[in-house]
Amino acid sequence: MRKSGRTPLFRARRLEKILDVGEIYIKLEGANPNGHLVDRIAEMIVMEAANQKCNEILIMGSQNFTQIVRYYAELAEIKPIIPVFKSEKWKLSKINEDAFLDFRDEYTLSQYDLLKRISDESGAYLAFEGKTTQIFSEIATDEIMNEILIRLKNKVDNIYLQMDHGLNVETARWSAYKLWIEGVLEMPPSLFTAQSAKGKIENEADTEILVDDEVLKEAVKVLRNMEHLKLKQSDSLAFGAFYQSVKQGKVEKGTHVIILKDGKTEVKIDNLNDFDDVSKRQLVAYTREWLAQYADSFDETEDAIENANDKGFILLASRNNEYEGVCIVVNLGFDRFIPKYHLAYIGTRSTSKGRGLGTELIQKAIELTEGNLSLHVDLDNKTAKKLYEKLGFVHTYNRMLYKGQ
Repeated sequence: MRKSGRTPLFRARRLEKILDVGEIYIKLEGANPNGHLVDRIAEMIVMEAANQKCNEILIMGSQNFTQIVRYYAELAEIKPIIPVFKSEKWKLSKINEDAFLDFRDEYTLSQYDLLKRISDESGAYLAFEGKTTQIFSEIATDEIMNEILIRLKNKVDNIYLQMDHGLNVETARWSAYKLWIEGVLEMPPSLFTAQSAKGKIENEADTEILVDDEVLKEAVKVLRNMEHLKLKQSDSLAFGAFYQSVKQGKVEKGTHVIILKDGKTEVKIDNLNDFDDVSKRQLVAYTREWLAQYADSFDETEDAIENANDKGFILLASRNNEYEGVCIVVNLGFDRFIPKYHLAYIGTRSTSKGRGLGTELIQKAIELTEGNLSLHVDLDNKTAKKLYEKLGFVHTYNRMLYKGQ
């Protein structure tokens, strides 16, 4: 089961109010394990290296690429080897001496040709960003487009994406047209690619947007303040392009999607040790309100919260000191028969749906219980089931309750 992908797509309702151009959705690629879209690409690279039965992987690329590929390589028990060339001193402080090849004193016209020869001779897999990774960038782009378009279907008018390693605009266009031809979409959306205006004189195409640096700074500030997201300015050009276009009056009302390569929510998760900060009655109210159709009775919910407070865990997710999600983990009292802990309830405020709060709460619960955890999921709730499977849960049996004859 892959660890990357299926990232949140949330509706930015606060932005909608101030920009007044219709519905705005933001794809949060920062919800991947290492906080970046590159996770998708890196995991597939390592899967291919494992498929080729390589014991080592040569990693050449940006700091972000190098660290994330290395993460997945170590998970797969494949030894990462990082070449160090003359201008790459940053690598020396990031990796152990036995994990790098020192080329600082060597002159070469082509780093790629040198590493390709070494790869061929040693049998190590070569992960050279932008050279050997193109196919995985295309697959990642197709995945993201499908995650957006299949969920929103006919609603999408415009999609904004950042033009550099990681996303491929031609693949994005192909993915949209394929779904249109198959009848999934009534019309394919317009695609706009974003680049920094630095060093560029003019746009190469009408759909290419050169983002002014001052506008980008303003756009990132607005996004952080209005939607409380964590993101780097360098990976926010897609939103900068959208924001700049809105300011220039070039965006008509419709449904717009912005892909943020490293965007994620600013979430604080508290593990409550007692009811001093939040009353038991308030916790029951939060739980029943945020679970909505899946909520139990007041007494059942109160019983679970008392058990969690005494023997398990009560987790509350907040943003700007406002609670938006709850996770109740009870202790079943077993050590070997069944998992010791059970995730009794997890829910988020309706305005926070799709922001990744649920994922962060579950990951914290897994951490606190050291994975000794079970949960129940409604058989018809396919979205939740996919999320739980992505996080490592497997379907082992169906729960049946005695109701009498």
